Amino acid sequence: MKVIQATQLFFQEGSSDKLYNATLFSDGTLYSVRVEWGRRGVKLNEGHKAVKVSLAEAQKVFDKLVREKTGKGYQAIADDVKPAAVAPPEGQGSGSKVGGKRAKVGYSAQLLNPIEDHELEAFLANDAVLAQQKLDGHRVLAHVDGADSFGTNRSGQKTELAADILEGVSLLPPGSVVDGEVVGGMYWLFDVLKVGDKEVTSLTCEERWHLLSDEIEPGLTGPVRVLNTAFGAKAKRALYAKLVASKAEGIVFKDRHAPYTAGRPASKGAHRKHKFIKSADVVLVSNAGNAYQMVVYDGSKPFEVGKVFAGTTNASRKTIDALLAEKRTPVAEVSYLYATDDEQLLQPVFVRLRDDKKPKECVRQQLRSTNRSVVD
Repeated sequence: MKVIQATQLFFQEGSSDKLYNATLFSDGTLYSVRVEWGRRGVKLNEGHKAVKVSLAEAQKVFDKLVREKTGKGYQAIADDVKPAAVAPPEGQGSGSKVGGKRAKVGYSAQLLNPIEDHELEAFLANDAVLAQQKLDGHRVLAHVDGADSFGTNRSGQKTELAADILEGVSLLPPGSVVDGEVVGGMYWLFDVLKVGDKEVTSLTCEERWHLLSDEIEPGLTGPVRVLNTAFGAKAKRALYAKLVASKAEGIVFKDRHAPYTAGRPASKGAHRKHKFIKSADVVLVSNAGNAYQMVVYDGSKPFEVGKVFAGTTNASRKTIDALLAEKRTPVAEVSYLYATDDEQLLQPVFVRLRDDKKPKECVRQQLRSTNRSVVD
């Protein structure tokens, strides 16, 4: 192996302290790009972004990787530029040196960790937990301030919110902040952080729900609604059955006694989500730079269904790259949330390679869509 070009990059800020290395090398008359990434101080993940291609193609991939990473705040390690022993605070590290970063002007949203299938029954049976439909829309917190009302995204940065939605919350007390998701032009509320000038994040989830239902809901107009909520095991099971039957995306469980806590917990958390995951067998036809290109067959013709990287490991990537380098097309099982309208797999995750299945057995008809609307 002859190294043609290599770079070592780092990103440090707040809780982030990570490395990204890229190497362009020759292997005989062809060229590959190998990458390593992960948290500084631990064994890095490994993979390839190009495998046995021309020098021009490999150089293009290498340059694109470096450009993308430096655009996100990564810096090249050099004699006079090195990672600090400890990552600097938020706003003082490499990430803050990227131009155009939007300022935080509002609350950060409360984010949820998933539960596995085997945990579902305990959440359905637990009366200390309420349930709501998991929506698949655009998360927005609406800040009510008359003509100056605005929306923020989950990170607290300003984001677009349609005029009719802003009008729909305009009758709420000035200073109010509500949390919800825009789905199909409707704004579905599922929490409240402020009522007028009074912050209510420290109240329990159930107390905030009653504020949302009793004080906020009567003041809503136009395309703004409060999302249905199920209390008690019987109601939650009924909601779950209805969501499954309707091919919805999933269900959310919230601890009735928990406050509103911004950000995502390191693990578990008071509020959790369960996605109705689907599975498909696909053919991996190439290392497409950032992930593996997947196809299924529509008759005799291959049909592209997106790319997958999540779920792969150093070992599986090494195996897949070796098979592709031999001009073989491995079959893989992937889990996914649903197939989009143009039949691309949303949030695919590699599960395993399947040497017991032939590529032509991976057919387009196996793909499953979902109902993204709100279930009554």
